[in-house]
Amino acid sequence: MRLFSNAVVRTFAPQAASSTPASNTSASIASDPSTSNTDKAPAPTPALTFDLTQPAPDAILVDGETIVAVGTRAELLDIAAAQSSTTAALASAGGVGATTVIPGLEIDEVDCGGQVILPGFVDGHIHSIMYADSLTDLDLSQTKSLAEAVAAIRERADSLPVGAWVVGSGWDLNKWEDPSYPDRDLLDAEVPDHPVAMWSLDLHTLWVNAHALEIAGIDSTTDDPSGGSFVRDDDGQLTGLVREDATDLVARFIPEPSREDQVERLATTQELFLSQGLTGIHDFDGISATLGWNDLHEAGRQDMRVTLFLRSPEVPWAIETGWHTGDGDDWLQCGGLKLFSDGALGSHTSHMSSPFPEADGETENFGIAQMTEDELFDQAHIATEAGISVAIHAIGDQANHHVLAVYERLRGTTRAAEEKFGRPMRHRVEHAQFIQPSDVARFAELGVLASMQPRHCISDLHLLHLIDESAQLAAYAWPDLLKAGAHVVFGSDGPVEPANPFAAIYAAMTRADISGESSTTFQPHRRMSAVEAIRLHTQGPAFATGLEDRRGYLAPGMDADFILVDTDPCVAEGLNPEFAARAIAGVTVEAAPQSSDPAVSRTSADGLLGYASEEALFTHAEAIRDTRVALTVVGGEIRYRA
Repeated sequence: MRLFSNAVVRTFAPQAASSTPASNTSASIASDPSTSNTDKAPAPTPALTFDLTQPAPDAILVDGETIVAVGTRAELLDIAAAQSSTTAALASAGGVGATTVIPGLEIDEVDCGGQVILPGFVDGHIHSIMYADSLTDLDLSQTKSLAEAVAAIRERADSLPVGAWVVGSGWDLNKWEDPSYPDRDLLDAEVPDHPVAMWSLDLHTLWVNAHALEIAGIDSTTDDPSGGSFVRDDDGQLTGLVREDATDLVARFIPEPSREDQVERLATTQELFLSQGLTGIHDFDGISATLGWNDLHEAGRQDMRVTLFLRSPEVPWAIETGWHTGDGDDWLQCGGLKLFSDGALGSHTSHMSSPFPEADGETENFGIAQMTEDELFDQAHIATEAGISVAIHAIGDQANHHVLAVYERLRGTTRAAEEKFGRPMRHRVEHAQFIQPSDVARFAELGVLASMQPRHCISDLHLLHLIDESAQLAAYAWPDLLKAGAHVVFGSDGPVEPANPFAAIYAAMTRADISGESSTTFQPHRRMSAVEAIRLHTQGPAFATGLEDRRGYLAPGMDADFILVDTDPCVAEGLNPEFAARAIAGVTVEAAPQSSDPAVSRTSADGLLGYASEEALFTHAEAIRDTRVALTVVGGEIRYRA
C-alpha cells in the first residue's frame, strides 16, 4: 500500500461517494468499487461533500491502482494495518489513531509537504500527434508580421538540406501589424528551393509556396474539393492559402517521422502533459494516435490514460475490427468518431448565421459548411448503429444548429445502440463556441455534451469583432449550458492552445487576456468559479467516457489518479467563504438564499464570483494560472515528480 500524507486533500467527491458525508476528516473506506455505468441516466453532478469551514482530509491511502480510503493520516494507518497481511497491532495514543507503525507493515508513505491534492485533470479534446509535432516543427506563434514570419521560415530552411520540407504552424494574421492574408509570393522569392507548409494557429488554413503546390500536383485548374478551397486572386491564380478539407491534398505529401521517431516524440509530449497535471486525455488524432499510444502501451511506457477518437476515413476499418465506444482497458479506451461541420473563427471558416465582415476582397462570407446536415447524419448514423458514438466539430452558431438537428434525428438510433451494446452513447459537440440562444437548452434536451475549451475565449479576444453583435449569440457560454442542465467537458484543443489546464481555469474565471489585464474581459457575467472549472476538467471528461463511477473525484474505490500542487484553488483572500462553500456544492449565487453579506447577496451579473473585488478575483486566478505541479499520480504510481 502507499500513503500520501501531510496534504490538503480536495476530493471533489459527490455526496453519494462518501459513507460519512457530514465529516471531512472521518475516513471513508472502499467497499465495492465496481458499479454499473450502463443504466445510469445523465444527471447534474450531486453536491460536493467538503466544506471549507471544516478541516480537509490530509491523506489518501492507495492499494495498487485504487484508492482505499481518504481521511487523516492516523485513521489511514489504522486502515492500512487492518488490511495488511501482518497480524501485529499498531500503537495508538489516546484512542485518536495510530502514531507509530510496527515493523512489517507494508506501506510506502509519501510526505506531500503540506501541498494540495486534487483529482487528476483530463483534457477532453487534444491532438497528441499534432502536439508532439508542434514541439519540433517551426513555431510562428510569436511572429508580429508577415516579413518576420518569412524570415523565420528562411532561417529554418537554411538549416535543412535543399529540397527538404519546411513545416511549421502558429501564424495568426489577426495578430500581425498588417493583418492581411499571406500569399506565396514572398515564400517563392525567399524559399524557392524547399517546399513550405505552414499551418495557421487554428490548424484550419495551410500557407504553402509554389514548390509545395507543384509536389502536390495542384495548379490553377484544380477544382476545390467539397468542404475546402484553394484561395485564388482576381485572375484565378492560386495565392498559396489552402483551407479546410483542401489542406489534405497538400498535407498528404508532407513526410511523416518514422514510427519509432513518432513514438519518441509522443513519449516526450506525454511527459509534458504529466508535468502540467494531466492524468488522461481524449485524443482526436485518429489512427496515428492509436498506433502511437499502442506502441507506448506495449513497450510499458504509457503513463497516462487515453481515450482514442477516430476520423471519418477510419470508420470502415473500425467497424471491421469491432471498435465499439467504451471498449479497451483501463489505459487505452475506444472513443467515438470525429466529424467536422465547419471550420474556425480565425480562418473565417466557422459556419455562421451572419456573414463575416468583408476583408481582402471577400464577398459575403458565412464560413464553410464542411458537410451538409444530411451528410453529417448519414455518417453519424453509420457509426452509431455500429456502436461508435459521435463527436462533431462545430464552432459557428449555424454549424451548432445543424449538428443539434443531426443529433435529434439520431435519437432513435442512439437508443437502439445503447440497448444493443449495453452502454451509454454520449454524443458530443466539439467547441460549441457560438450558439443561437434558442439552441442552448437543446443541448440538455437532447443529452448532447458540449466539449469546450476555455482558452479559446481569451485567445479569440482579438477576433470577436468578426461576430455580428445583433445576433446576440451565446459566446463561450459554459455557464449558460450548465444552467440549462447540459453536461460540459473542458479541454485545450492543443496544440491550438497550450495543454496546461491551470491556464484554462484562469480563462474560465476571468475571460480576460492570459497576461492578467482585467480590462480585456469579455462578458464577465459568463465567468465561472475555479471549483466549477476544475469539475469540468475532472468529472466532465469522466462522464463523457462513461467512467463517472471510477474517475473524476477522490473517494474509496475510485482509480488512484491525482495531482499534488502548490496552490489551493478553493481558498483565497478576498473570496467570501459562504459563497465559496456554495460554489463548491455546485449552487449558483442566484439559487442561494440572500445573505446579509453584500458579497454573497450580489448576483453573478457583476462577474466577481463572490470575490470582494476584481483585484481579488484576478489575484487568485493568476495564482491558479501559475500553479506548479509537484507530483502526478496515475493508477497509484508516481508518473511525474518535479
